[in-house]
Amino acid sequence: MAEHTHTVTTSVAADVVWDFVSDMDRWAPFLLGYQAHEKKSDSESIWTIKGDVGTLTRIVNFRVLITEWTEPERVRFTLEGIGEPMEGDGSFQLEMLGPSQTVVEAPSVEAPGAGFFVRFWAALVRRVLGRGRAERPGGAGAAGDTAVVRLTFRMGLTPKGTMAPMIDAMIKPVMVATAEDLAERIVLHLEDR
Repeated sequence: MAEHTHTVTTSVAADVVWDFVSDMDRWAPFLLGYQAHEKKSDSESIWTIKGDVGTLTRIVNFRVLITEWTEPERVRFTLEGIGEPMEGDGSFQLEMLGPSQTVVEAPSVEAPGAGFFVRFWAALVRRVLGRGRAERPGGAGAAGDTAVVRLTFRMGLTPKGTMAPMIDAMIKPVMVATAEDLAERIVLHLEDR
């Protein structure tokens, strides 16, 4: 399974962050490779994602099903490839930190065996797609007596079929770029409001 977790902090109010991440219509366009999505119901949608892996470009449709809405702290969803042997899941987790707590960015979790190679390809994927890693002015989080929200995004995909091992190796860098890019862009968008 190719998966990645990325955590960011912000001084944006928790209810504002929750309102944004609890509605996929708001954050889906921030996904790396996003082309479109069609909402079937409050908990089901179809996403169209353009994947660029090396010299391969492919448009993939996923059925996305929200499996948990625990207001105001967690949204979980599953992904199922439509016409593609692929499945996965993801989540947003919000945690309120008090003003007296020290904000320490949790390290991004990399798949076992990941290292320089995965980070290199993740950076290359961002560059090819024309989306450098989102940078927030003044660093992450907040200072002083302002409450802070920690937002963690996790996403994983498991390819199926005879080509699964090769596809898994190819999409690991994409998962790194996707998780980091999405979490950073959401917070950047909310902080710029």
